[in-house]
Amino acid sequence: MGGVMASKSRSRFTVGKGRLGLIALGVVLVAAVVATAFLGFRFTQGRTVEDARASSLAAAREYATTMFGYNAENVTEHIDQSMSVLTGPAKPEYTKLITDNNLAAEVRKQSVVSEVTIQDAGVVTNTADTSQVLIFMNQSVTRGNKELVSINPSRLTFDMKREGDRWLINAIEVITDDTFRSKIEVVESLPPDAKPVPAPSSAPTATPSGTPSVAPGPAGAPVPTP
Repeated sequence: MGGVMASKSRSRFTVGKGRLGLIALGVVLVAAVVATAFLGFRFTQGRTVEDARASSLAAAREYATTMFGYNAENVTEHIDQSMSVLTGPAKPEYTKLITDNNLAAEVRKQSVVSEVTIQDAGVVTNTADTSQVLIFMNQSVTRGNKELVSINPSRLTFDMKREGDRWLINAIEVITDDTFRSKIEVVESLPPDAKPVPAPSSAPTATPSGTPSVAPGPAGAPVPTP
């Protein structure tokens, strides 16, 4: 009798161990599925942000070339193209600058040519749907008789946001000497190994009738010219 009871007890214990093993295996499988899903989400999210970085940078380079490069034949077309990629506060600001300077008419009247070379550009910060791009560019302006009006090395930032499959410019900031100084004044101390950053040159200009100069002094905000 005692042997039968002991046998039943061992049987229940064996069944209990088997159930616990199945439960433990189930927990492990669920944890593995959750971990895989989480890692997959993070990987996809990371790829999305990286893709946004690359596409916003390419768009910013293209927009800057269109906005600040022009000639008498394409100035109106470039203005229209630039307007189509502006949103938020950037759009009325650009419109006011173009209108106040009567840009298209002056460019055609004086046969002005503005050529832009993007020296470098990079993304300062971005998410999947927003991006801030810093652009280093040279803008050279000549009149119809090939008289050199100005050569302007410039720095500017585009704050951009994605709408659908397009990047739009929400804000434009030209980094002049004054704005550069205002940015670094808030820094109380620098790391011992920090290297000084050279001060930027003047902002790009779109005023066709400016005084001829090869090394212009500090200027105000430019007239974005397409």
